[in-house]
Amino acid sequence: MAGAALATLLIALRGSQPQARQEPVANAGEPVLQDPERAAAILTAFGEGLDAIPGEVLIKFRPGTGAAAMQSVMALAPRPTRGSAVRWIGETAVLPIDDSAPVAAVADRLAREPEVEYAQPNYLTRLRSTPNDPGLTRQWNFTAIDMPRAWDINPGAVDVLVAVVDSGVTSTTATVNYRLWTGARFETVPVAYRMNPDIDAGRFAGARDTTSLRLTLPGFATQPVFDSDGHGTHVAGTILQTTNNSLGYAGMAYRARLLSVKSCMSYWDIQFAMSAAGRPGFTPPDLGGGCATSDVLEGIRFAADNGAKMINLSLGGETTSPAEREAITYAVGKGAFVAIAMGNEFEEGNPIEYPAFYAASIDGAMSVGAVGRSLRRAFYSNTGSHLEIAAPGGDSRDGGLAGVIYQTGLFEPDFDPEEVILPRFDRYTDSPNQGTSMATPHVIGLAALLYSQGITNPAAIEAAIKRFARDLGPAGPDTQFGAGLIDPPGALRGLGLAR
Repeated sequence: MAGAALATLLIALRGSQPQARQEPVANAGEPVLQDPERAAAILTAFGEGLDAIPGEVLIKFRPGTGAAAMQSVMALAPRPTRGSAVRWIGETAVLPIDDSAPVAAVADRLAREPEVEYAQPNYLTRLRSTPNDPGLTRQWNFTAIDMPRAWDINPGAVDVLVAVVDSGVTSTTATVNYRLWTGARFETVPVAYRMNPDIDAGRFAGARDTTSLRLTLPGFATQPVFDSDGHGTHVAGTILQTTNNSLGYAGMAYRARLLSVKSCMSYWDIQFAMSAAGRPGFTPPDLGGGCATSDVLEGIRFAADNGAKMINLSLGGETTSPAEREAITYAVGKGAFVAIAMGNEFEEGNPIEYPAFYAASIDGAMSVGAVGRSLRRAFYSNTGSHLEIAAPGGDSRDGGLAGVIYQTGLFEPDFDPEEVILPRFDRYTDSPNQGTSMATPHVIGLAALLYSQGITNPAAIEAAIKRFARDLGPAGPDTQFGAGLIDPPGALRGLGLAR
């Protein structure tokens, strides 16, 4: 689940940044939409803050169901008002229906058919050896879990493939020409992107954009991935930011390889798409972006099918999603360990968040809560019997600016939608953030170290992390910390030395 923006903290970090060297990529990221009706439905969902995309239901049939029976069930749904075809993600169909039909009611009706395993709306969730890196002195989070001793045991998880399914991690340095509404008219404007200078380009193992708006592009699989939010970049930094390079901050599994999977759309992704579709005006900044369930499914399956051994999911929402549970189960079955953020809404009623809720019933997937600098539960971190483990996520009430999680990240004033009409994404700086989104990559980092040491079964990785966790709160597992705080050197010296 995405951390708080910490806009007040960022004020202290504003400053000049070096200009990035860029190569022009004319129109590489412009969403020239082949299915404008579907694009309009997606933009409406984001623009109006809906919890699901209108006109789409996800449906999975029971094994052995024939094509004719599938067609009969799908024919029960209101006929689509646009020409979209059924799209399959593994065994899950994205079924187009009438845009005006109530998607929850339609899904409920289809789910009652005996041939159907599940049916649900296409929900929108939200983005939720001692190194010489100069920023390490700010990384209290690594001191709290004794990473220097862990690095002495295992220096960096060599070549383990880690997938960050998020807002993307920019995979190329480029200038992209977008059609953009600038307040009075549409203009073609150059938008600069730059790869994170503190993640070696050679450790990018691939990139894929699965977001719904990009799925309408011809050849989308070969398009670059651009992070126009900063969330995915921050998360990836904690896992594998380049270390011992006298630059920026350290990463836990700093010799791992990165699979950048963009499954969540930012405010600017939506704004670029609106402008490309000829819709004047601005997306309300407070709505931000989000992640369609179908896009997350595609991202998880893509990662698992392409050899990822670790999958980070720093996202979630309050609606049940059996499709996401199935995708996570599929990934674990393919040999991938999955870590999932618990959510940041403790003070808003502490709701159960999905897909984190499912982790407790899946050996090889873990739900992750957050602690602050004093190792108390972070004020925002959700709790519950399904919480399995805790990790540093930052807490601005526990140390202020010094109590959050730092990485080298995008310079947020360059693309703050409250202040900026012409954004840029090519400048990096010290990036503070907090949230269970920030805690989750710590668990992935430890899991990658364990994997490189020979524990390759996802369920065994989970067992090792739990067995050697540092107990916090009441004795034994509890609803605030799960099994406790991750202990990298303990796990690496214990089960980490066994096969």
